[in-house]
Amino acid sequence: MNLFRRHLQEDEGATAVEFALVLPVLLSILFGIIAFGQYFAIANSLQQFAAEALRYSVSEPFMADREARANSFLNSPGERFAFLDATKISRTVTPSETVTESGLTVTALQITLTYDLSGTAVDIADRFLGIGIADITRSSYLAY
Repeated sequence: MNLFRRHLQEDEGATAVEFALVLPVLLSILFGIIAFGQYFAIANSLQQFAAEALRYSVSEPFMADREARANSFLNSPGERFAFLDATKISRTVTPSETVTESGLTVTALQITLTYDLSGTAVDIADRFLGIGIADITRSSYLAY
């Protein structure tokens, strides 16, 4: 009986049990921070990439040349944006002409970029939580 009471009063191993209980929560929070950070970095890089492609195309006088220049800029994101993988980006470059109420013709170019998140930490978090984030889409518009 005395031996039984002594075992009840000992607290050896309590730290290990507490650590085992807290570790999954801490790792989940850490993984959430990493996944959100990666999502934010990709979304921001994608937006900036589209905007820079439009700014790069401004120097051309004709719309066809602007489109070609923007497309050539979009071929190499890795040099400027380390978070973007060129193989996961799909793009749409859309020229448009609009006649305003005063009769002026405004030409514009819109670039829409979609990034496939498969294989990223965001994809892993999406599969675990089921939140439905398969890709990120960002666009930029510039009237000339």
